[in-house]
Amino acid sequence: MLSFKRNKVNKVILPEVDITKTGIFISDQERLHQIDLLNLKNEDLHIARQLQPTVEKHIVEIVEQFYASIETVASLKELIQQHSSGERLRQTLRHHVIEMFDGIIDDTFIEKRARVAKVHVRIGLYPKWYLAAFQKIEHNLIEKIYDLELETTLERTVINSVKKIISFEQQIVLEEYDQFSDQLLEQQQEKTRMHVKNVIGSISSNLESHSFQTSESVDTLIASTSEVNKHLKSSIQDAKGTREASEKGYKQMLLLKKHTNEINEKTNEMSKMIQELDSSSSEIHAVIEIVKNIAGQTNLLALNSAIEAARAGEHGKGFAVVADEVRKLADQTKKSVEQIASLIGMSSGVTSEVVTAIQDIQNLVTNGIEENERSMQEFENIGKAVNLTIQDFQEVEQRMDILSNVVTTIGETSEQLKQAATELETTVRKF
Repeated sequence: MLSFKRNKVNKVILPEVDITKTGIFISDQERLHQIDLLNLKNEDLHIARQLQPTVEKHIVEIVEQFYASIETVASLKELIQQHSSGERLRQTLRHHVIEMFDGIIDDTFIEKRARVAKVHVRIGLYPKWYLAAFQKIEHNLIEKIYDLELETTLERTVINSVKKIISFEQQIVLEEYDQFSDQLLEQQQEKTRMHVKNVIGSISSNLESHSFQTSESVDTLIASTSEVNKHLKSSIQDAKGTREASEKGYKQMLLLKKHTNEINEKTNEMSKMIQELDSSSSEIHAVIEIVKNIAGQTNLLALNSAIEAARAGEHGKGFAVVADEVRKLADQTKKSVEQIASLIGMSSGVTSEVVTAIQDIQNLVTNGIEENERSMQEFENIGKAVNLTIQDFQEVEQRMDILSNVVTTIGETSEQLKQAATELETTVRKF
């Protein structure tokens, strides 16, 4: 097992390794030019091999710090959980980092880095995250080199060697990343192109037949809109007729209201006249009572006169005849007055019935006026509703005219669509 030693000034020196087992073993000229530009030499790989024991010693710590940093990014943590387990990825990364310090660059080294790049593309790990993550590993490795307390010149050389190897590692991965991304993109584009060709081909083949059906449907729609417009105009005329009838009805109700008010006024006058008649009947009845009293007193006086005439004997005969006539006249007056009183009584009863009838008529007239008011309000509402209906019909008529123009435009567009479908079908065949 390799181990580090200290020199006489107590500085750590790197352990010796078999240099025959380190070096660059690839023949790809482009890769060699790339390595040459990095100034990556066998000595750098030799130093990497010498550092491998240190890397192995601290690899768990390095990887843990790396994942502790990675898992602070929610999207990266989710990406890891989605495509693998944390422990599996840690084990893979430990092995990968240690291999970087084998001191060997060969085709196997290149192929493994290419596989890493392809995996990154498949899982959706963007280059920015890969570079940021590897920067964390580079930082941790350099920290461990500082901990070795190497002689200053050697320390600088070791750090430069590590940076060259890490840079080459990143270049390989990013190059393969781009190439594989381009391959996937080209495959996706080809797949998309074929999908578009198939979809558009299917659409164009159906579009032409559908355009003919559309044209026929448009013709039918034009005829239908024309028929609807015709019925709409007829409905507007009917609504106008209804409005005129409503206006006539409203005028008739106004006239009826006027006549009803006149009837109400006449019945009020009649009621007053009946009340005056009833009052007059009461006064006549009082006069009749007076006449009856006078007739009774006259009859009494005639009886007294007859008695006095009888006492007078022969001299009172003429006076007795007059007294008898007066008595008869008083009796006749009394009977006549009683008949008049009876007639007045009957008249009063009829008057009461007339008053009741007039009151009933007034109630009916009042109800009629109220009903008339409600009917007038209903006619007014009907008139307003009909006016709104006419306005709505007129707006619909305007919209139907617009629709008719739109349908006509659709018909023209449908014809253009048929031509376009034919051209599209021709284009797709050439695609």
